[in-house]
Amino acid sequence: MDERSGESDGHSVPPRLAMMMFLQYVGLGAWLVPLTRYLPMAPERGGLGFSPLEVGFVYMTLAVGALVAPFVVGLLADRWFAAEKVIGWSHFFMAVSIALAGWWCDIHKGLSANPAAAVGPLIGMMLVYSIGCQISLTLTNVISFRNLRDSEESFSYVRLVGTFGWVVGGVVGGWWLTPLSSQPLYFAGVASLVMVAFSLLLPHTPPKGYGRPIAEVIGLPAIKMFRDRSVVVFAVVLFLGNMLNQFYILFAARYLHERDVRLDLGVLGGWGPEVIMTLAQWCEIVCMALTPWLVKRLGIKKLMVLGVSGWLVRNAFLYSDFIPGVVAISIPLHGWSYAFFGMLGAIFVDREAPSHLRAGTQSLVTFFASGPAVMAGYYVAARVVEARSQNGITDWSAVWLIPFLGYMVAFAFFVVLFREPPEQGGQ
Repeated sequence: MDERSGESDGHSVPPRLAMMMFLQYVGLGAWLVPLTRYLPMAPERGGLGFSPLEVGFVYMTLAVGALVAPFVVGLLADRWFAAEKVIGWSHFFMAVSIALAGWWCDIHKGLSANPAAAVGPLIGMMLVYSIGCQISLTLTNVISFRNLRDSEESFSYVRLVGTFGWVVGGVVGGWWLTPLSSQPLYFAGVASLVMVAFSLLLPHTPPKGYGRPIAEVIGLPAIKMFRDRSVVVFAVVLFLGNMLNQFYILFAARYLHERDVRLDLGVLGGWGPEVIMTLAQWCEIVCMALTPWLVKRLGIKKLMVLGVSGWLVRNAFLYSDFIPGVVAISIPLHGWSYAFFGMLGAIFVDREAPSHLRAGTQSLVTFFASGPAVMAGYYVAARVVEARSQNGITDWSAVWLIPFLGYMVAFAFFVVLFREPPEQGGQ
């Protein structure tokens, strides 16, 4: 009997999994961008007055969640509880914690702003949300792969709906909600409550009946794969890329706002920074849809080179401060790089690693790239912005120069040292 539990009603499984992905990402898309502007906004304008470093600490909770999630998933979903139940409970705690975070922001904004008193509890609330978020992000993939009949072909299309959900969240946050407020946080809480209810309709995905040792959860047996030069090159570039990417995550919306970037598209409405930045996800959707076809024709290395070059070109335009290029090229390239380097990394690892080490190698690379790399990136980006800001004015070219130079190193390192893997990993 195939372990995929959705075989008996296979026609209904992909639509349910697609809706699961939509609900997983729509809340994230609503708050992740505007909160970078709302938290540091001056109290006299209704913000909380956080420093860049304090904003970085709030966002660092996502990286901490990525470090904790593998252990929780290995303990709960592998040993004791069905994956859809763990997702449901995770979103329940996410809904409660992010609603509390919204309430906390409301009572510490404007004339009541006291960053020193507000930041610690807010970090705690967002940490609960982030741990639940990373657990559910992991389990949405687990449920998809275990219930799709042809996961290699169909997973990318199911996952596309999640990216579309992110776009919807960004549009709702930018058009129908007040982005520089607690409203996107409340919207994310409502989305998580809907996910709690929808988890009852997900395909039953029972635990395997055993728990993995901690060493296996984080992929320590796969350390031997780091004798492969290409695995090392990929891991180093992924770590560096994810670290430098936090400059964009934390400060791109603020940069667009300070440059007074807004698109008036007639019937499509006026696009502020929150909606403009969804251009990255539209580009990502197209790239992900084309990836299976492009891999067969260009190979993994050429596509991954295009992914790294996207980071480089993106930051070149940001450094140039040429606003038309930033909007038309730089922002879409964020999605381009995610699809052609981040997503393709999973295919590379699957091909390069022996079958018994594939999951462990994926876990080990993701563990370090999503945890320590992101934590370091938030801290470094916040420190750079603080150092390049004076009297409320930021020298953005000096800020974007740092990731631009870093991506130049990453690009050269990858192009020279990475080699194309064979079609199938070793046995």
